[in-house]
Amino acid sequence: MGLVIKAALGALVVLLIGVLAKTKNYYIAGLIPLFPTFALIAHYIVASETRH
Repeated sequence: MGLVIKAALGALVVLLIGVLAKTKNYYIAGLIPLFPTFALIAHYIVASETRH
């Protein structure tokens, strides 16, 4: 069941990127895949600051 949810979520993200790519703000479509990367960087920064 978890795999089905992950596949549906991935399909939803792909559709969102496709829709945004056709709008005036097409550059947002390029930023959507980077959100998980930004979140990982933020978690790393917070974790490294709390260790000191």
